[in-house]
Amino acid sequence: MTSAIQYQGRKARRAGSEQRRRAILEAALRLIVREGVRSVRHRAVAAEADVPLSATTYYFKDITDLISDTFTLFAEQAMEEVIEPFRDQAFALIDGAPPQVADSPEARRQLLDMLAEMTTAYVVGEVTNKRDHLIAEQAFMHEAVLDERLRGLADLYKAKQIEVLVRACEKLGTTAPPLDAELMYGALLHLEYELLASPDQYSEADVRARIHHLLNLLVHSGQG
Repeated sequence: MTSAIQYQGRKARRAGSEQRRRAILEAALRLIVREGVRSVRHRAVAAEADVPLSATTYYFKDITDLISDTFTLFAEQAMEEVIEPFRDQAFALIDGAPPQVADSPEARRQLLDMLAEMTTAYVVGEVTNKRDHLIAEQAFMHEAVLDERLRGLADLYKAKQIEVLVRACEKLGTTAPPLDAELMYGALLHLEYELLASPDQYSEADVRARIHHLLNLLVHSGQG
């Protein structure tokens, strides 16, 4: 996977050095998840990674480079391990639907139900099993607002997720798939935030109902 930006810190020249550099970035990410971005300091990261302080300052003289590279690693891992597998699963479902979905209410309803079920499982699974990932994602997107070096990567990260939703909207025959996909993406982000902040606020059935309702609204707007 090729990122939209390059790593900022000193490059490792040997395999062992690369392992240490990666351990430092992973330690910084753990600190961000536990205590927030401002907890990332050379001494704290060195202690978390169990490496000498000189190792963190060797690879990252500037703390902003350390933060930037930490989120670069996060985004690459998230796209490879979380987003792209879901994209492939969703595309397989969408592409397997009959071509007349947009013209057949029953076929459209069945696809909508399956998409709502898949998306619900994804959102609930993220909050239940990958809470640290979602916390890091929230921190990453916020940091991209403050650090222009991260914006290209953040745009790529969002685009890969919206790509799935555009394809779904096209298959369902909504009026404006790119715009509808953005609305869906924003709604899912909000839902994930609410589930992170207040885990008991929504049950799985509540999540499914909201996703299904939004898909219904988009589909019916295309019929209007």
